[in-house]
Amino acid sequence: MRVSLTILLLFISAIAHAKHAPYYDLISNIKNFDKALVARDTIRLKELLDDEIGYGHSNGWIQTKRDLINDLYNGKLTYTKISTSDEILVVKDKNASMRMTAEVDIVLNGSPMQFKLKVLQVWVKKKKHWVLFARQSVKV
Repeated sequence: MRVSLTILLLFISAIAHAKHAPYYDLISNIKNFDKALVARDTIRLKELLDDEIGYGHSNGWIQTKRDLINDLYNGKLTYTKISTSDEILVVKDKNASMRMTAEVDIVLNGSPMQFKLKVLQVWVKKKKHWVLFARQSVKV
């Protein structure tokens, strides 16, 4: 009886895992994006950002891929903490949207700031790789 129950539980677990497997890379990239911002990992960000990204901030400032990477590299913009909640992921074919609430601590031009934001990210799948195509935030 125990063996049958164990096999049944393993089978159910495998099915549940397989259901989310197609989006494993997307979910991983979404998590790694915030980590790369905080770590100022410009090499990883180059892989995660689409060349045509529009990276919109809550004050109306919009950065290109080059702007974002240069500002992080040069220290103009430093993310010191990003925590998210209320994540809602919707995937349709090769497009995905991630909505979330974020608490973000940054240093901009030497001035520390804290924000609570609603964030929308648009991810697209290109050549079997999910990249961030657009991002916009608004203050809560």
